[in-house]
Amino acid sequence: MNQLVRTCVVLILASILTGVDLRVVADDATSTTERQAILKEMRSAVRAMTVSEQVGDAIVSAKVVTEPIFRYSDEQRQIRDATMWVWTVDGRPVSLLKFERYGFEDPQNHWLFNVTSTTQNTLDVKWQFDRSFTSKKPGFSFQPLIEDGDIPKTDSARLIRLRQLARRFSATLTGVGEIDSKSEMRLLPTPLFRYASPTSKIVDGALFGFSATGTNPDVILAIQWRGEESASAHCEFALTGMTSGGVEVRLDEQPVWNQPSLVGQGQVFDAWTWFFSERAM
Repeated sequence: MNQLVRTCVVLILASILTGVDLRVVADDATSTTERQAILKEMRSAVRAMTVSEQVGDAIVSAKVVTEPIFRYSDEQRQIRDATMWVWTVDGRPVSLLKFERYGFEDPQNHWLFNVTSTTQNTLDVKWQFDRSFTSKKPGFSFQPLIEDGDIPKTDSARLIRLRQLARRFSATLTGVGEIDSKSEMRLLPTPLFRYASPTSKIVDGALFGFSATGTNPDVILAIQWRGEESASAHCEFALTGMTSGGVEVRLDEQPVWNQPSLVGQGQVFDAWTWFFSERAM
C-alpha cells in the first residue's frame, strides 16, 4: 500500500470514528487558500496607491501601514473578505480605506474601495488605474471631550482610559433599507489603530469602530490627548462615517454628530468616496 492510499484510508477511518465530514475540511482549506490569495492581492493594490494631504501650501506624502489594521466580516452584505488600511503622516492617521471583496456574479462589482479622510487638512488619493479622489473638506473636526482626572501616565493605563471614554459614545444607523429603519450599532471592543505624534502634539490616541452588520466598521471615532506636555494635554474626539446610511452618534446620550442618509446620492462626497471595481489594481 503506497503512502497516498494509506493516507486516504487513515482519513476515511478518522471520519467514521469522529463523525467529521471530510468535505467540510476540504471547504475550510479552500476558504483559507482563497483568503490568503485575496489578502495578497489587496496588499499589492494598497501599496500601489498614493495618498497625500495639503498642509498650508505644502503637499505631504502619507505612509501606508504595511499590513491591514483590521480584517472583518459582513455576510449580510455578501462580502467574502474585507480589510481596513491606514495612512499616516508623522504617526497620526490621515486616511482610512475599507477594501472589500464581494461574491457578486458581475465582475465589475468584485472589489469595493471605500476611502475616507481622517485629517484636519484636505486629502488626495490616487489609484494605479484611472481613478482619484480629492476631498473638499477635512474628514475630522475635533471637539473637546470632558473627562475626570489627568491623562494616565503609562501606555497600558491610557489604553484602559481610551476604552472607557469610547464606551460613553453610542450610535444608530438609519435610512438603510426601509425608509424608517433603524439599527443600533455596537462599539468594536478593540481599537482599530493606536497612534501618537510628537510633531502634531498628540500624546496618545486611538481609532474605534462602530458596526451595524458583522464586524464592519461603518462609523469611525477618534479619541486623543493633545498638548505640549502630557500633564497639560486635553482630551478631544472626532467622528466620520464610512457608509451611505444615515448615522446619529451620541455622547452620554446627547447627540454630537450625525450624517443624513446618502443612499442613492452618488459615490463622491466632501470627505470620502466609494466605488466598485472589476480589478484590485
